[in-house]
Amino acid sequence: MKGGLALGAQTTDSVPPRDELGEGLHKVQKIMSRTASCLHRRLPALCSRLAMATLAALICSLVLTAFEPTPVMAQSPNEFQRSYINPFPGGDRYRVVVLGDSLGDGLWSGLYRAFEEDTNLEIVKRSKVSTGFVRTDYYDWNGALADMLKTETYQVAVVMFGANDNQAIRNGKDWLKTGTDGWREAYGARVETFIKKLRAAGVAVYWVGLPVMRSPDQSTDAEVMNEVFREKAFINGAKFIDTWSGFTDEAGRYSAYGPDMTGQVKRLRADDGVHFTMRGYLKLAHFVEKEIRRDLSLAKLERNIPLAGTEEEQAKVTGHMVAPAKPTADATLAASQASATPPAPNGEPSAPQMQQSQVGEVNVVRPLISDTTLQAAQSMTPQGAAASLADSEMIASDLSGGLTALASISAVNDLSVTSSKPRLPLTQRPYYKVLIKGEQLQPKAGRADDFNWPHG
Repeated sequence: MKGGLALGAQTTDSVPPRDELGEGLHKVQKIMSRTASCLHRRLPALCSRLAMATLAALICSLVLTAFEPTPVMAQSPNEFQRSYINPFPGGDRYRVVVLGDSLGDGLWSGLYRAFEEDTNLEIVKRSKVSTGFVRTDYYDWNGALADMLKTETYQVAVVMFGANDNQAIRNGKDWLKTGTDGWREAYGARVETFIKKLRAAGVAVYWVGLPVMRSPDQSTDAEVMNEVFREKAFINGAKFIDTWSGFTDEAGRYSAYGPDMTGQVKRLRADDGVHFTMRGYLKLAHFVEKEIRRDLSLAKLERNIPLAGTEEEQAKVTGHMVAPAKPTADATLAASQASATPPAPNGEPSAPQMQQSQVGEVNVVRPLISDTTLQAAQSMTPQGAAASLADSEMIASDLSGGLTALASISAVNDLSVTSSKPRLPLTQRPYYKVLIKGEQLQPKAGRADDFNWPHG
């Protein structure tokens, strides 16, 4: 595949010619020989062996660096955007679309409940049961997606297919059997086209992998489809979310029961061995929720960077035009900075007030940070579950009779998890003290940056 080959491509300029490399190694060998001779004459044998080992390690490092392939960085549609999710959604509201078959239908119900309290998120269901990428004669998802993106705008897409795709694909007069090379190529082409349409529209794509199935044949087909999903997602800039091990027993086999979101062992799979119960869909959605919340938090951090300058200058930095329709936290910060600088007697804006402080042995002069500016900066720090919710921990204990008790401890069911890690005020956080105020933190005793000689 062209995309896969491009990731590992390497120009011939990055590898030195064999003659030059051999000549360089020969020179290094002479230096090692002379160094060893000198060391044997003047230093003990232990120092000689140490020097030889150091030089040998240096040569190995140089050789490995010479043959190391040059990484090819994938360029995003917006080179100024650092977060995976667009930090500037239209109307300050994220629209998350769920696409897929009957599994995607149930996944939507779990995501809807997971993000129910997030007022700035809208979970939209566009899944359709009894569909997939095999029977395009019944429902063509690539054609339907193209029409959908013409009239609707989304920032995030959660995709889950595969419940109906363990079928042969018709290719002209031939039928491609599931799992064969021809089937993988045809099926992968349709999946890749689907992802490219979403990424071209600037949508962050989260492709949810299939779980283990009760039937061995269905599990084998699910593994084949997961390989296709994972490969196409990696090549085309989508995120693949693996759910296989989340619904297996200790031996890695299918299990209809398992710990739910409260840590209690409940039935998670439906009678058909493919779909889930409501508890199972809530756990399935939790895999996706963690990834989305993490990326939303990064997007908010990028969004909350204080901007300065005109709208055109801000657009060069962010890649998006900033609409001055209503005051935002950025506007509040800019206004507070303006108010911190009093006007000159003639009515013209005066130079900003400066302050001088000592950072180590260096005198630093910078604009004065007012209390109003500090309060505005505090109001822009990310809040909510995305900033404070800790990942759950699974605890297992063996019981008599060959049984195992499982429990999950998280901020949802154990308030001590959140209370044990209180959020510090902005003025007391290390990054504010070092990066904003320029203070020098005192090193801890025994740490690498502690240069004090021990007493005595």
